[in-house]
Amino acid sequence: MHTIGLTLSLAIGLAMPGAMAIGHATAPAHTVSDDEPVEVSMEKLKNAEYKKGKPLEDWVTELDGKTISIEGYMAVGTLEGVKKFEFTPESCECGRSKVNHFIEVELEEGVTTYKPGRFKLTGTFSASEVKEDGFVKSVYRLKIKKLD
Repeated sequence: MHTIGLTLSLAIGLAMPGAMAIGHATAPAHTVSDDEPVEVSMEKLKNAEYKKGKPLEDWVTELDGKTISIEGYMAVGTLEGVKKFEFTPESCECGRSKVNHFIEVELEEGVTTYKPGRFKLTGTFSASEVKEDGFVKSVYRLKIKKLD
């Protein structure tokens, strides 16, 4: 009887990929489509190794050009009525963050109004040094449609 059950399980497993065979638990692989945003941790992004002029970590550069979803805070002191703001992992009044501790967010539509509290943004992510007057202005950028 055990041989028949094992044979039947193996036959089902071969005929139905992702089916469970005795002693094996196989779950179908979940693939993320290009339309689905990749969930990114602001804390992990902040803690990615960064040294001026050096390449960013591979997992960060692999996100470049992809749609991501990320939670954080609008930087305290964000001006109202502008197209860009800093998105940070914490809500604090600690002045300008280190260049790799924030995401520069650009709005395609509308302008900023200060939004307190933690919230989620979804948009197109860019990861590379952007310099202005010889100084690194940003490492991470996110282009979003509008601020809800």
